[in-house]
Amino acid sequence: MSERQLFLAGYVLFPSNHYVGAWRHPYSERDFNDRTLFEDVGRTLERAKFDMAFIPETLAYNPNFARYGLSNGLKHEPTQLASVIAGVTRHLGIGVTLSASYNAPYHLARTLGSLDQFSGGRVAWNIIMSKGEATQANFPFVEELERTELYDRGDEVVESTVALWDSWAHDALVADKESGVFVDTTKVATPDYQGKYVRVRGPLTLPPSPQGKPVLIQAGDSPRGRRFGAKWAELVFAIENNEADLRAKREDLRRLAAEAGRDPDSIKLIAAVQPIVGETTDIARARQQFLNTLVDTDAAVAFLSQFVRTDLNGLDPDLLFTEAVARRSTDEAAGVRLLDNLTALAASNGESLGTELTLGQIAKHFGASEFTPQIVGTGAEVADQLAHLFEAEAVDGYVLSPTHFPGAFDDVARAVVPELQRRGIFRREYADTTLRGNLLGHRYTHGAS
Repeated sequence: MSERQLFLAGYVLFPSNHYVGAWRHPYSERDFNDRTLFEDVGRTLERAKFDMAFIPETLAYNPNFARYGLSNGLKHEPTQLASVIAGVTRHLGIGVTLSASYNAPYHLARTLGSLDQFSGGRVAWNIIMSKGEATQANFPFVEELERTELYDRGDEVVESTVALWDSWAHDALVADKESGVFVDTTKVATPDYQGKYVRVRGPLTLPPSPQGKPVLIQAGDSPRGRRFGAKWAELVFAIENNEADLRAKREDLRRLAAEAGRDPDSIKLIAAVQPIVGETTDIARARQQFLNTLVDTDAAVAFLSQFVRTDLNGLDPDLLFTEAVARRSTDEAAGVRLLDNLTALAASNGESLGTELTLGQIAKHFGASEFTPQIVGTGAEVADQLAHLFEAEAVDGYVLSPTHFPGAFDDVARAVVPELQRRGIFRREYADTTLRGNLLGHRYTHGAS
């Protein structure tokens, strides 16, 4: 077995995700509120020895997204969903997305700390910075900040949240019946954190979990976002079109982590991919083509509009894409950038988009994957492609975005995971009961003393 092991997570986002037609697939479930559906996902991922179920978040309602069942259109509160999955698993990690912009550090520390305790040390916090008119309207008591300043505040939120987790030493909870002492209060510190944006006294009301503190995840890709990730994250989530971009991002993050005084090996890049598995290569390709027929044009335009921050809804889908962008956006370069990215993604999938593309064509192409590379083939062929990027040190692992829910996870579990195990780059059994133990081989030990 290779010493370096591949990280695998399942993207638990329903009714749609990076593929806008997911809920319309004949093999997809449709009951968004079915607890057993998410329990089955957890069991499937754990049975296949996945590292983590990854749960995203959104904080505002979008009527077009809700109408078409798009990504972020409907969301359960992430920690509640995480508790459902944690309750039926024993080793699987659960990545929970919570905004550092609209949550107070004490609330974050206690909520995630409690979930980490009850799961036995299997929780990760995916740290996001939230912004936007609709979101801000739901949190009018929170000061609205510009993007760079959001990260400045985010630094303080994470720093103070970690300080709260660190306020208890690991041996502070003694529960000694003979002496009558439940907590050795000399081993509980008061952080009394005071920053420019954040103030919290502490200490926390509960001791650390078996893994010490939740694993930290981040996905920001701006220069400021990368510095933030290099400073705090143990996992960085990426959506990139090709091997060169993935490798460049991984190398840059490792460099920035070293500059921040961290061991570069303590930060891992996990890339979104969309596996499409078939019994033969031809069957897999036919499934890929079938998926495209489930992408509704109006839904795809609504999805694309959110991404390019330009309302393209209601325009004739037969308009040239460049003309559509020119009619609705003052940023013509945005359309050019999108075309370049989609062209690169198509090339990585062995396709050619051509040059004279309509709004409808671009939207449907984007809606099929949202830049997430589609890995198509038999189980062995998909495993070959995943193994190549891993062994070339372009990635440390993957977040699998399902084309149908939850069956796509079963496809990978049955056809791809055994091939990765045969190559010696993915576990056959969990090495530890905690997420950090499986990820890094140790627990987090800093704390009050």
